[in-house]
Parts: sequence; C-alpha cells; structure tokens
Amino acid sequence: MQGPSLFALAVRFARLVGLIGGAVRVWLHIWLHQRRGGDTRELVAAELRFARRFVAVAARYKGGLIKVGQLASLRVDVLPAAVSDELAKLQDRVDPHPLAEVEAQIVRELGGPIASHFAAFEREPIASASLGQVHAARLADGRKVAVKVLYPGVERSVAVDLVAARVGLWLFDFLTVADLAGVYREIRESILGEMDYLREGRAAEEMARNLAADPEVAARVRIPAIHWPTTRRRVLTMEFIEGVKINDRAGLAARGRDPEAVVRWAVRAFLHMIFRDGFFHCDPHPGNLLVDDAGRIGIIDFGMNKRLAPAVMTMLRENLLATVTRDPARYARAFLDAGMIDARDVPAVEEVARISFDPAYWNLTPREVARLDFGEYLGRMRAQMKQVRSFRLPDGLVMWGRALTLLLGLASELAPGIRPLDVVGPYVMRFLAGGAPDGAPPERVALPL
Repeated sequence: MQGPSLFALAVRFARLVGLIGGAVRVWLHIWLHQRRGGDTRELVAAELRFARRFVAVAARYKGGLIKVGQLASLRVDVLPAAVSDELAKLQDRVDPHPLAEVEAQIVRELGGPIASHFAAFEREPIASASLGQVHAARLADGRKVAVKVLYPGVERSVAVDLVAARVGLWLFDFLTVADLAGVYREIRESILGEMDYLREGRAAEEMARNLAADPEVAARVRIPAIHWPTTRRRVLTMEFIEGVKINDRAGLAARGRDPEAVVRWAVRAFLHMIFRDGFFHCDPHPGNLLVDDAGRIGIIDFGMNKRLAPAVMTMLRENLLATVTRDPARYARAFLDAGMIDARDVPAVEEVARISFDPAYWNLTPREVARLDFGEYLGRMRAQMKQVRSFRLPDGLVMWGRALTLLLGLASELAPGIRPLDVVGPYVMRFLAGGAPDGAPPERVALPL
C-alpha cells in the first residue's frame, strides 16, 4: 500500500516529540506561575505560542493530528483556555490528494477499474478532510452517489500520531483532574473507527432505523442510503444528498426556511440519538448537516459515532436528575455509584455541583451565555475540580460531551434566543423516566417547520 516512508514517519514522530516537549514547558510555566505568581500575560503568551505551533504542525502533517486537536479543543476542563481557543481553529479540511492515488485505492478495494463500478466519476472532489476525500459519481442505473475514499497509507501516519498522543497524555495525566488514559482510549477508538467505512455504513443504517421510531423526526431528516456493492473498508458509497449547509442563511432563505426552526429539528434528531438510543453521531457540525430543497435535514459522515454502555446511561440519568432538582448530594452520589470517584472525594464533587447550579448560569439562552464572563466560571470550576483526586472518566463521555458542545454551538449560531430546556426538556424527562420505546417527545413542544 502506498503511503509515507519509514523516514517520513520518523520525521513526523520527531516533530510530535518536539510538540510534547513544548507542552511540558508550558505546564512547567503554569506550575511556576501558580507557586510564585507573576505576570499573567507571559503565561497566556506561552500557552498561545504552543497552541499555534500545534496548529501549524497539524495543518502540515494532517492525519490524526487534526482529529486529536479538534477533540482536545473541547476539553476546556483539562486544557488552558488559550490553548482550547486556538485548537478550535483547526478545520477538518485539507488539500485533496491526487486523483491517481484515489483511483488506485478504489481499484485495490473494489477490484477492477473505476469504470467497471461507476458509470461516471468526477475528477474533482466535493470534499476533502484529514483522513479521506469524497467524489461525486453515478451508478449504472443513473443514481447519483457520493464515494468516500480513505487516503492510501493514512493508517500508518495515524498510528504514529496515536503513539505520540499516548505518550503526551501519559506525561500529563498527573497534572489534570480527568483520567487522560480514558481520554486517550476514546480518541483512539474514534479515529480508528473513522477509518473503517464498513463500520460507518452500518452505523448510518442503525441510526436511520432508530430515528424512524419518531415519525415526525423521520419525516424531516434524511440519512443517506448505503450502496453496499461498492462499499469496502476503505471505500464508502452512499446516496448523494443535494443541499446547503445548515448555517447557510442565504441558502435557507432561498428555500423559504427559518434557521431557528431548522436547527430545532436537527437538535431534536440528535437528542433522540443521545438520550433515547444511547448510540449517536458525535460530529454535528454544520459541514455534516445539509438542508435539501424540501427542507429536510441531511445528516452525513457517520464515522465518528459512539454507543454508551447501560451503566454509563444510568449514571447520566442520575446525574441529570440531580441537575434538574439541583441536588449536590445526589449529583456526587451518581459519580460515586458509577465508580467515577472514591468516597473521599464526595464533598469536593458536591461543591462542583453547587458551582454548576449557580443561578447565574441556569437555563440560559445562547445569547445570554455569550454575554457571560465564562472565563470566571471555568476558573472556578477548574479550581474546584483540582480538589477531586480520584476522578475516572467512563467510556463514552468525551464523545457525549463533544456532541452536546457542537449542538450548543449550532444553536448559538442559528437560534440564539432558544432556551435549552425548551428543546432538551422533553427528551430529558423521558430519559429520566427510563426511556420511551414508542418514541416522540410530548406534543406540547411546538416545532414548526
């Protein structure tokens, strides 16, 4: 298989080791600042220099580095704010690979020339990302499809990136509250899963079946059908969905669609996956959400998906009950019963809950959140979480948090006046009651489209 040479991989690893060394220097700077005090501006400048260096290296070497940076940017409880903000600038779009490489990959996976599988195949990709790119094509029966092709040899680059990530997270595990070994496991599983297109195809079909349990959602959401005869582990062929990105206000206006109504239905679909099914799409950013001419929301790119274990769902249910009732003792007990903390840390977690339940941060609209000094809130949370010494992260929470964070960002952009409990409430109430196999939220929630 084509791909980077051993020398190129060695150079890549050396650059990553250099990044780890830079991170160590930043953390030492933070540690000295906490002990001795000093100019905070120097500390922020050091953090920014490191974050910008990481972004530059990730943009050059691509592969798993971009994915690691994207996931890390959401861990505001672990990383300094300046680093998180800079990593958030990483975009999962890169220059496409030459067509010859893509053609060779298709031939290896499907066998025979492209013309034997597709009646037409567009040379220019319609999308390119860190792990693969997508080309439009037509089947022999005239149906338009999207063909997603994994870059040749990208598995080797990702393997190097993951080794470096494991080393780096191991070094910093003692500096953070969160169990970074657990964070690494989720990052590794997510990235490796994104390189298995058979897994992605099965995930798309399962989520389509699950969403069909709510007829109202199923009528407004599209999940592309998978064309299995031309799908393999490194090549995925799916129904082509024509549409504009969900945050394209001009495109929505041309279709006569209200952005707030559209985003409400998108959020409802994802809440169905998260709270009803426990199996969800982890990457609801605007590039993966299209609105077609009929106003239906097309969800694409199911490579980043996660299934929560029953024990984790139980913990989340108890945690949410405690949050709804603003009960710090119950909140801490949910962590204890799930094995996430030891008994000695119950008082510290109760205090975390009290900060979280502060009325100043309760059920705010995205517009109101934007007006807050969130740095002050996160500072209080980080300071208190450092008192929790036994915290262990259960499998699935990193991706669960990622999905909800991206949904909040989407709502902030398109529906800044929406209150989270207006949309989340019905699903949370069913979730707290143990789920509802027959489907939709109560009729009292009005979602006009």
